[in-house]
Amino acid sequence: MVKITAPMMSLGASGTLGDAITFSIWKGRAYVRERVIPSNPKSGAQTGRRAMFQFLTQNWAAISTASKATWQDLADQIVALKFNAYVKQGMEDWHNFLAPAHETPATRAGTPSDNDLDAAVWEENRIKITASGSALGNNWGKVLYGSLTGVFTPSVGNCILVLPDTTIASHDIFWTPPEVATWYINIMTFAEDGAITAAGTEQTAVP
Repeated sequence: MVKITAPMMSLGASGTLGDAITFSIWKGRAYVRERVIPSNPKSGAQTGRRAMFQFLTQNWAAISTASKATWQDLADQIVALKFNAYVKQGMEDWHNFLAPAHETPATRAGTPSDNDLDAAVWEENRIKITASGSALGNNWGKVLYGSLTGVFTPSVGNCILVLPDTTIASHDIFWTPPEVATWYINIMTFAEDGAITAAGTEQTAVP
């Protein structure tokens, strides 16, 4: 609906007309443009990158002072804080489907936990994913993947969650999919030095 502050085309109008054109005001000047529908912010690649970005930013505080200090040289190169250097490198690694690390350079020689999926079942409008393992190793994070196609290859594009990997006891993870359907779920875990496991046991959640 368009709201006008005087006869249209004189002082100003705001809103969308007929799902086709949008009236607005920018820096005190009225303008009109074609209505633009933004791209889906929940597309696979965006969701996968957003999940890793959230993981990195939320887990910086727990990294040791010594590990944080290794980011100083990169921070100086990009004229930024150590935190920014860590996030930048972590996201670049993830873009290339590599796990992030506490320190730079990442050695990727550690042993992540062996957490694997035991089940994935629908509970009302969400999926309960159950995981467990036998050894924590140099645990740091776990990545969960979801696909509408079975026997899929995990990738950034089908990453649904990146979470801290803190226990090998049986534990539940909840995910609300974008649609009610049969979803295939898998997991990979990664260590503090960026080592990452192969895909685990694929589980199927049938609504």
